[in-house]
Amino acid sequence: MSNFDTLLANINRNNIHPPPEIEEVLNFFNSKKHMRDHNRCHAYMILRYSVAKECKRIGEFNVTLIRKAADHLWKNSTTQEKSEYVNLGQRKENL
Repeated sequence: MSNFDTLLANINRNNIHPPPEIEEVLNFFNSKKHMRDHNRCHAYMILRYSVAKECKRIGEFNVTLIRKAADHLWKNSTTQEKSEYVNLGQRKENL
């Protein structure tokens, strides 16, 4: 079993879906000084933040594995799960 498979097996999807609260998202994006456009926030970026947070909780800090896990989880999320992230991204953009 690869590191990636192990990581996917250890990720608790209940910590990914539903997405974080708007305040947490705002705090995260406002803390990123080097981000090109703080106002540009889309659903996948928020999901990737959630996946990174969960990966760090379980002790995984390899950014390549975290990105792959986020890609996999996004592709395998239901339409409803994705729409929750889309709605959160739109709420953030409208603030």
